[in-house]
Amino acid sequence: MSLVLLLFLFIVIINPTTALALALALASKTLHDLQRQALFQTGWWCSYINSTSDHCQWYGITCDADGSVTHIHLFRLYNCDSLGLNIANLNLSSLIPSLILLDLGDSSLGGSIPSEIGMLSNLKYLRLNHSRLTGELPFEIGKLTQLLELDVSYNQLTGSIPPALGNLTHLQSLVLTSNYFTHQLPSSIGNLINLEILYLNDNQINGFIPSQIGNLNSLRDLDISFNNLTDPIPFSIGNLTNLESLYLEYNHITGFIPSQIGKLNCLRYLFMSHNNLTGSIPSAISNLTSLEGLYLDNNHITGSIPSSIANLRQLYYLDISNNNVSGQIPSSLSCLADQYGTYVNLLDNHLEHFPKCLSSNQPSKCHQHNCFSSNKILYIKLCIPIAMFIALFILGFIFLYLRNHKANNSIQDEATMSRKEGDLFSIWNFDGNIAFKDIIEATQDFDIKYCIGTGGYGSVYRAQLPTSKVVALKKLHRLEAEDPIFDRSFNNEIKMLTQTRHRNIVKLYGFCLHKRCMFLIYEYMERGSLFYVLRKDDEAAELEWNTRVEIVKAIAHALAYMHHDCNPPIVHRDLSTNNILLNSEMKGFVSDFGTARLLHPDSSNQTLIAGTYGYIAPELAYTMAVTEKCDVYSFGVVALEILMGKHPLDLVSSSSMTNVMLSEVLDERLPPPRSKSDIQDITFVVLIGLACLNDKPKSRPTMKWVSQQFLSGRRSIPCKPPHEISLMEMKNYSKHLIVEVSSQQDIEMSTFSSN
Repeated sequence: MSLVLLLFLFIVIINPTTALALALALASKTLHDLQRQALFQTGWWCSYINSTSDHCQWYGITCDADGSVTHIHLFRLYNCDSLGLNIANLNLSSLIPSLILLDLGDSSLGGSIPSEIGMLSNLKYLRLNHSRLTGELPFEIGKLTQLLELDVSYNQLTGSIPPALGNLTHLQSLVLTSNYFTHQLPSSIGNLINLEILYLNDNQINGFIPSQIGNLNSLRDLDISFNNLTDPIPFSIGNLTNLESLYLEYNHITGFIPSQIGKLNCLRYLFMSHNNLTGSIPSAISNLTSLEGLYLDNNHITGSIPSSIANLRQLYYLDISNNNVSGQIPSSLSCLADQYGTYVNLLDNHLEHFPKCLSSNQPSKCHQHNCFSSNKILYIKLCIPIAMFIALFILGFIFLYLRNHKANNSIQDEATMSRKEGDLFSIWNFDGNIAFKDIIEATQDFDIKYCIGTGGYGSVYRAQLPTSKVVALKKLHRLEAEDPIFDRSFNNEIKMLTQTRHRNIVKLYGFCLHKRCMFLIYEYMERGSLFYVLRKDDEAAELEWNTRVEIVKAIAHALAYMHHDCNPPIVHRDLSTNNILLNSEMKGFVSDFGTARLLHPDSSNQTLIAGTYGYIAPELAYTMAVTEKCDVYSFGVVALEILMGKHPLDLVSSSSMTNVMLSEVLDERLPPPRSKSDIQDITFVVLIGLACLNDKPKSRPTMKWVSQQFLSGRRSIPCKPPHEISLMEMKNYSKHLIVEVSSQQDIEMSTFSSN
């Protein structure tokens, strides 16, 4: 018997308490050594062994007070021996008692998930996304009963989804996106009653959606798009009353759209396009008053469009194209498109005719206002943009003709300026008649006391009309009016804004072009420019995190519309926080189109550099070729500035971001984000912003992709507290966003070029 053992037995006899403490210390040291050895033998941390032998100090390792490993969180792995990067290199048995989080996402590990993973009985977070994993998802994962989050997305996993996953009743997030899972969804998935996120898209899952899915009362996001699902949607889908997004597109789903969907009061996004759905659109869909995106295109839907669909006043997009819908287009749909700026696509159906514009004396159908006055036009995708442009000018000339023949209403002096040869005064897109004299009287001939802003181009005035409507007037100074550069910019803004109609682009109500008085009439924005708000501490404090994210979304939707839905596409060229205006509800609108440019496919699109310093894309320093990617870069700057509260370019252009944490750059005038949704949204905006700031224009995402990402609400991204993630990590991860959409980008660019 060894001397050490004899000594230990003596201590046990003399003082059992001391012996127990000694035994625990020895066991702890042994476990500490086993874990250190297990980590070192992977070959993943070999570069750290020379700096410190304490594995608790290694990158991505967190230990508890006893020195046991609780968290392994590696954003990237760099091996430096011949073992290679393989998940099998990690000896999981030594981590059984203490490991809570295992995050090897984006590590390009390779190999298959070992069955021993089921031994990690205390594991709560398992993230193996973007890791080139192969093989099947082992059923032993079903033994991890404490698991809250499981993410194995963007791998090459095959086989069926194991029914044993139904044992993970504490699970809140299950993400299996972009693998090769086949067979039918197990009915045991209905046991996951605490599940909030279920992403199964981009697989080869077939069969039907089990009715047990209706048990998931906590579910917020359900995505089973891009699979091989068949059979009708189960009626139990109506039980998911907390659901905010439902994605079932690109499957082979048959049958009717169940009316039970109308029970999903929280639903914001409903994607059912590219299926084999039949029957009519249920009127119950009009109950979904929070809906922002409704996609039913490319199905076999019949019947007529329910007139009650006009209740969906939060809609950004309504797409019913490529179906067998027939009958009349409801006039109430005109309200949705005109008053709320909804993008409507009804192409390739069997609809009888386009709804007539409602006259000004007809009863209201939208918020007690006329849906259309006689001088309004309906903007739905069925309208050819050229026809819209011609119609505007016809209305303008009719208006001028009538004014010239009303001698008793003509104005004799220069202050009221009757129309003279060479002058043009036009008002449209507005409820009621606006006379020039109303503008003059409302501003007392542009008295300085009504001035709310001044710039190089002139001044902006606030005017309250006799109807109590408040508008903003951008008036060009007399000297600037004689300058060809300012004159071109002024005319350019009129040209651009008469061709655009989007809920996140400031509305142009009319204009006056006169030798000695030129002004534009805009929708009034009570809070002014975003630049001003961000630089006033008290006003910036009103911009809470969710409000700032919504402003970023609004800008993205507006740019996507300009780049991809206008023909020819429009590039803003001067996007900055100065040109984002806020209304009384702190909603954002893109403004100031004086330097905007139409992109023609048969033109070089070269021009002089325009824009605001700090927001201009770097390629314009060596080329004058304007592309939509110039706006994408500016959007990235603006998105980061909104979250940081100040211009971000000095920071994001720096190469030393490794030790700068996200929490250090967020606007300190707001409390740090606490809720999971705020953290997720902020992280996503920063990732998108960094991706948009790529020096190579072709490596930036398109605004269409950015807009769709915001609409879909998908978040296959790391969601860590801001104090735990560095900007360098986020910059590296943003590159993977581009890789993820590279093929889609090529498709979008070819479409863009052909417009």
